[in-house]
Amino acid sequence: ETEDGSYAADCGTLVVPENRADPQSRLIALPVTRVRARAANPARPVFRLQGGPGLTNMQFAKASRFAGKHDVVLVGYRGVDGSVRLDCPEVDSALKHSADFLGAESLRAYSDALAACAKRLRDDGVDLAGYTLAQRVDDFEAARTALGYDRINLISQSVGTRTAMIYSWRYPQSIDRSVMIGVNPPGHFVWDPET
Repeated sequence: ETEDGSYAADCGTLVVPENRADPQSRLIALPVTRVRARAANPARPVFRLQGGPGLTNMQFAKASRFAGKHDVVLVGYRGVDGSVRLDCPEVDSALKHSADFLGAESLRAYSDALAACAKRLRDDGVDLAGYTLAQRVDDFEAARTALGYDRINLISQSVGTRTAMIYSWRYPQSIDRSVMIGVNPPGHFVWDPET
């Protein structure tokens, strides 16, 4: 679905190691969608990097704005869109029962809920070390290679811009252009409720 109606798309699955640093890692599956350019001789493809964190990367209503001249490719985010989902109902519950999100009691409950979720996921066999931005970038690079593109364009938003920055650092030869909207650079994110 796009803002200009539905577009036909190629849909597939990218199978990658859960943790590329572990040679014995299990495999996980990520969805891939490609909307083919309508032009006879398309320009370099556009890969979308959604913000969030935690939002799906498999929806892009504005794909129709690019599909006239470019293939548009969506690669699922590991832990969000693929065969392994890092859902944490423990955290949702802690937030739901919080009266003051920034109070000491709420922050402690939130921290405890995150720890409980991580323990449950590890007990279920999830290798949490595999769910990093670097691994996500490697997924995109694997998709680029599998689809046979020499260089790609990135369009990213919010936290997706961090992924785009890391992609350009790790694989500069793979990137033609990168457009970042609402840049969220790596580092200390400061949020002051008073401002």
